[in-house]
Amino acid sequence: MEAKVKKTKAELTLAVIRRENTTYLPSQIAFTTGAGKQKVVEAMGFSNWDDFDAYLDNHYKMTCQMDDVVCWYCGDIEKTKLAEVHNCAVVNWETDRVRDRWGMEFDVNAPSGFFNYGHPLADLDGEMLEKFKTPSLDDMDNLFSLAMEEKEKYSDDYLVFVNGYCGVFERAFNLVGFEDFMALLLTEPELAYGLMEKITDYKVEIAKECVKRGFPMAHHGDDLGTQITTFMSVDMFRQMIKPHLKRLFAVYKDAGLPIQMHSCGNVTDYIPDLIEIGLDVLEPVQSCMDFTYLKKEYGRDLTFYGGIDTQRLLTFEKPEKVYDETLSVIDILRKGGGLIIAPSQELMPNVPVENIISMFKAINKAKGRD
Repeated sequence: MEAKVKKTKAELTLAVIRRENTTYLPSQIAFTTGAGKQKVVEAMGFSNWDDFDAYLDNHYKMTCQMDDVVCWYCGDIEKTKLAEVHNCAVVNWETDRVRDRWGMEFDVNAPSGFFNYGHPLADLDGEMLEKFKTPSLDDMDNLFSLAMEEKEKYSDDYLVFVNGYCGVFERAFNLVGFEDFMALLLTEPELAYGLMEKITDYKVEIAKECVKRGFPMAHHGDDLGTQITTFMSVDMFRQMIKPHLKRLFAVYKDAGLPIQMHSCGNVTDYIPDLIEIGLDVLEPVQSCMDFTYLKKEYGRDLTFYGGIDTQRLLTFEKPEKVYDETLSVIDILRKGGGLIIAPSQELMPNVPVENIISMFKAINKAKGRD
């Protein structure tokens, strides 16, 4: 009789996303700062991060290609230096600012947030758009050096994929400036569309390289919602954003890869269109959305990531309520499969340690680990 081969976390998570396993509950808990994480490590009596990470039982390891290091590892000085070595960042140590190859600019020592000072396409006009060139993709080995290193290092323990944060829409409004780009969508839509088209060209080539290099899942990130509703009407989304996402997603779908997409806010109105172009995992679902409705209407098509509220529940409520609401959210979203347990965002330093521990206890109970 053949011995049963134990599946890896990556295999188990992909089985959940594909609905080949409707009972397993992958989870993912991340912190915005090392200092915030260290407080929890010490409070729980762990002697090192490795033991704490084993307790967390995370299933994802998001890596990135070198052009995204400055964004993704914002505030990580060592990673910033690495991007500079690979000619994908320029650091001004006198001002403590770092600029990436797109012209976006960040604080080297950003404490726990993302803020871009650089808007190289401010006051965008036709001539500027024509002259604008996205970063060169001539040296993919250089761009994917960190991603391949982390793929090799972590694939035995995690589902490793290249994150796609600062996507088509986000990159465009960062280059132009948020208010001005939103105005362009209305006043000069051909300029806004043309800029996103160039960004999508770049993203498509990165996607092809992710497929070529054997990453098992795709990821895209575009914040498209507020806590109340979407940034723009469904009609405008369909005209201005969806065609770019469809072209990008097609690279992954043609390769048979599942796609996870990050968008903050209540993007419920866009979900049917996102499913139509191939979305598999919605990251995150937040308390501003109706979880019961989401599960009923879209639970057959989507895996939901998140749900445990970081804005109100974890930050301001008592540990007992954190425990009860965490279990309630998991109960709603896990029915019939298709849930990756996670807070709705990374844990900020202002989240009380006792609430984080209470969340852990609830997650462990739901996973049968208590």
